[in-house]
Amino acid sequence: MVLATAAAFGIACLVHLLVAGMLVAGLLLVVLGWETVVQPMIGLVLLVGAAQLRPRLGRPDPELPTLRRVDAPALYTLLDDTADAVGVRHIDTVQVGTEFALRVSTCGIRRRRRLELGLPLWLTLAPQQRVTAVAHELGHFASRDIRRGTLIGAALSSLAGRAEIPEHAPRRASAGSPSAPLVSRHADGMATASARFKARGRAADWALWIPKLVVKGAHRLLMRLTRPSARLTEFQADAVAARVASTEATVSALCDQLLAGAVNAEVHRLAVTVRTFRPVRAAQSTDRDIWAEVAAHAAALPRRAGEELPAEDGGLPSVSSRIARLHPGAGHPAVVTLDAAGADAIEDELREPKRVLAKKIIQDCVHA
Repeated sequence: MVLATAAAFGIACLVHLLVAGMLVAGLLLVVLGWETVVQPMIGLVLLVGAAQLRPRLGRPDPELPTLRRVDAPALYTLLDDTADAVGVRHIDTVQVGTEFALRVSTCGIRRRRRLELGLPLWLTLAPQQRVTAVAHELGHFASRDIRRGTLIGAALSSLAGRAEIPEHAPRRASAGSPSAPLVSRHADGMATASARFKARGRAADWALWIPKLVVKGAHRLLMRLTRPSARLTEFQADAVAARVASTEATVSALCDQLLAGAVNAEVHRLAVTVRTFRPVRAAQSTDRDIWAEVAAHAAALPRRAGEELPAEDGGLPSVSSRIARLHPGAGHPAVVTLDAAGADAIEDELREPKRVLAKKIIQDCVHA
């Protein structure tokens, strides 16, 4: 694992040096080679490549409701107590989303920590399991997850999403073929121009094919090299969550992750039902009730330990292996607890984000 981690840091450094080199070379070619034609063109290509591969420092999602400390004192108190128990810096911003997930990420140059609180997961978990979810995410920072670190995390953000190799659409019949009706006397000329434009587009795609393939390969290699460290960090984050929120709550929260598909399907079904079969006024009055139906549905779902989640992120360990590592029989007591009064106060603070997100998913009929 040590060699793989060292190699990952080396590749991340090469990625950043490559981006910096493209930026500097592009600027020099544009500024110093202005008397020629070729050098500025090459410089522009390098600048565009550097812009595409620049590190993404992250930023809050402008489409998600944001809770400030004055808006949600009970929620921030829970987050601060959990962060203190884990031994990491406090969370700076909370945004509420519609994914079955709870994530802590860093944003901006100041690396402020942002919690994205997914309502479907939050409503599925019991109060003490919510403490577990927060402690687990903060445990990644306590365990120094290299995939979330500045160097390797920034390199992964540079490479991710830049490796898609375009697939060509099937060729359509030209205007000269029997299946293409002539709608004007200029149809032949328009068809010829369109064919030339598509040919140039295909040529550009083929010209970018090798760079995109290289970027895709570098991303896969970096993910593979960081896999052992990421797996270890996942186990360590589970141990932190068990120490802070109790082993029992951590094990039950891991089992509830298996409900993601069923809960997401129910959110989508409710959104489509409200949008399709209820009048506008009824849909507006249902904005606040849809999450209550999601919570009731999640509470009625059977909990089945021992099943597996499909592999998602870079070969992380399975749920059963994570539960086995926790030694459920050992049992750590809870250091941070969320009682009924605290849970009710947080629910009151989430009332407005719930209304906004319910309205959004009903309008879009799409569960993000």
